[in-house]
Amino acid sequence: MNATTAHYHVAIVGTDLAGLIVGALCAKRGYRVIVIGHGGHPLLYRHEEHVFCRRPQLIYGLGSPPVRHVFEQLGLGLELRNLPMPIDPGYQVVLPRARVDVTTHTEHMRREFEREFPGERQAIDAFYRRVAEIDAQVEEVLTLGVRMPPQGLIEGLKFRRLVKRFPFLDDEWAIEDPLAAFAHGHPFRALTLAPFRFASSMLPARPYPATLVRCINELRKGVFEFSTGPDTLRDLFTGIIRAAGDFRPDARATGIEIRRGRATHLQLRDRRQALGCDVLVCNTDPKRFFALIDTEEQREDYHHVVHQLQPIYYTFTGNFAVHADAIPEAMAPHVFVVGDERGPLEEENLVHIQRDPGPRSAHKNVRTLTASMRVPLAAASGGVPGAYELLDSLQRGVERVVPFLSEHLVDRHTPWIADDSATKIDLQALQPSYGEAIAHTLGTSPIATVTGYKNILMGSDASFCGFGSDGPYVAALHQMALIGDLVSVKSGF
Repeated sequence: MNATTAHYHVAIVGTDLAGLIVGALCAKRGYRVIVIGHGGHPLLYRHEEHVFCRRPQLIYGLGSPPVRHVFEQLGLGLELRNLPMPIDPGYQVVLPRARVDVTTHTEHMRREFEREFPGERQAIDAFYRRVAEIDAQVEEVLTLGVRMPPQGLIEGLKFRRLVKRFPFLDDEWAIEDPLAAFAHGHPFRALTLAPFRFASSMLPARPYPATLVRCINELRKGVFEFSTGPDTLRDLFTGIIRAAGDFRPDARATGIEIRRGRATHLQLRDRRQALGCDVLVCNTDPKRFFALIDTEEQREDYHHVVHQLQPIYYTFTGNFAVHADAIPEAMAPHVFVVGDERGPLEEENLVHIQRDPGPRSAHKNVRTLTASMRVPLAAASGGVPGAYELLDSLQRGVERVVPFLSEHLVDRHTPWIADDSATKIDLQALQPSYGEAIAHTLGTSPIATVTGYKNILMGSDASFCGFGSDGPYVAALHQMALIGDLVSVKSGF
């Protein structure tokens, strides 16, 4: 290990959103913060002469308690009001025999349901009432800032008391399915689950109401976009870190030194230097992060937990540059396309399309469509040829909405294929979705914020990923509470 060249209160490895939020919160409170990019990518990227997006961005839930709490702490209330622009209809769901525009206008939504689901008004109204009832309780829990899962005896006792007040905190309550009134294959079930499958990255075998109701209720309140592009929020948080700390997007960590169960130093490749830290945050893929610890210093029980953190799907994304004439006039900014309501909502049977997620092409007559679908884990082993096959499959899904796509196609690309590689896919581009959550997290997180090391915290995209838009903010607030316990900074002069 090289000599220590700098010491930080908080060192964050990776550029996932949760870690950037906690980095901004720490910097605002006077902590000395550094963020190491460790191979992370911005959402927008350039391929030849086109600007493409790494994944569609469904932005919603900006009024939820965790989001408001973060922006209030950062003094960004004005930005939260002024930067997001509502889009209406927020999205469309295209089914084999129906197309529904989802809007915030109650009367418009009523007409949509009556047209596409005649005679189902009572069941649909009952569903949304139940969703609102459960979500009001979930939102109250989020407002309270309940630690999930609880750590230690005292937190465990407090949590058990809260279960009496909020029964859904008990994992056994998770058997309720708010969509039970709609049989498998019912088009309303597909309409509801389509956006949820992309908004949440937890897809458990049994339903957890908190994950579904948060997504559905927040989507009903509106979908947004930013005129400055999909990286707006990331840029906002990194700007705070740059102003008061150290942000090195191109740096990469090569080792973590552990002494007596604590991370003491972070080794960097670019400058061959060792950085001291009081708290270290994993803000990237957990498996690659914890592999930075020397085998002799690893805590085997915790590394076994990390090894068991296995996703059940990846999200595959493709970008299509097309002539503007190919875009249907009534196409919403977001479209979810279901091929068969009775089939599994995965692969090309369910496709999410976002229209123009980044800046418009320099060619005025060219538009961009960014599309995603869930694929099995084995799809990542097919290399570049397999990625092109997935791109073909994704294109067929897009063509259900844009039937003349092939005739108007200018260019296409998937971020799975790095421009400098002809044989390997970019592992950083793999976006995992997980199956089972750990206990007492409302079915929202496959891994806890605390780790097997005294001062290493989990803050990657996996943390509370079931919450969808709330997830990074919930994760950041959990980390911030723990950082306050682990290290304090002097205030005043």
